[in-house]
Amino acid sequence: MSNRLTERLVQAWQQGTLLSEAEARALAPTSFAEACRVQQAVARELGWFDQQAPSFWKLGGNAGAASAAAVPDHLVKWHTGDQPVHLCSDDAFTFTALEFELSVRLGRPLEAGATLDEARDAIAEVYLTLEVCDLRAPNAMNLPASYRLADQQMSRGFVLAGAPLEGWHETLLAQIAPRLTQNGDPLSEGTLQHPQGHPLAALPWLANLSTALYGQPLTEGSLIATGTWKGMHLLQPGDQFCAQLQGFGTVQAVLDPPVSGTTETGTLNTGTSDTKTRDTASPDSTAEIRFCTGGAQ
Repeated sequence: MSNRLTERLVQAWQQGTLLSEAEARALAPTSFAEACRVQQAVARELGWFDQQAPSFWKLGGNAGAASAAAVPDHLVKWHTGDQPVHLCSDDAFTFTALEFELSVRLGRPLEAGATLDEARDAIAEVYLTLEVCDLRAPNAMNLPASYRLADQQMSRGFVLAGAPLEGWHETLLAQIAPRLTQNGDPLSEGTLQHPQGHPLAALPWLANLSTALYGQPLTEGSLIATGTWKGMHLLQPGDQFCAQLQGFGTVQAVLDPPVSGTTETGTLNTGTSDTKTRDTASPDSTAEIRFCTGGAQ
């Protein structure tokens, strides 16, 4: 089944041919290890990490039950302008949702067997981050968790917004009180605690996973999105999402209506040949963010 799921996910990324709900259920991995192998196989077929091991990871899950996915560079975007980020409905496979996260950049390698204190000390920068969530099959939350993990852990890409905060500030970041709104309606009030208990709790585990899967620890310069603080927020065309956090400022995102194909949310326009790509080696202040769906771009 792993080979067939790999084949179908590669087709979905390259051609837009989505899996049906029944197909996703039938092909769902039977274990965490199998889901990780599918992730790796899909990345290999798409050429995501042909030149180097992953430099961006996403974390998820709850305390004691972490999960992760390696993310190719072309699915990581930078936004430094004051204007809202404009996301494109046409880029969706089945839906568009946002998660509010913090991403950290390592200033030194984090070896297998590292401790939480060593993870804290390794942090060079912290970025306000929006994860753009999506899946290559419909009815995401009705599907087995193992399928969602194999399918890039429900991710389409990431937006790192604004200037980073230098270093890790325990008193400021161990618990946070962001102001999150959608169309002006509050999504979060008061202090939040990270689902992992501490936002860096899974970094030592991730260093072990990276070593097991790719033969190297988390390297200097690696970026890690540390997981959502307040769940996933589904967007409809025209919706506006806003996140504010002390020390970082504000990031706003708008889901623009489709410019081609159907206007119904949850469908995919497969004509992605005109998708715009940008070099993620340096920040881009342009407001429009597009995510390529194919292989190594």
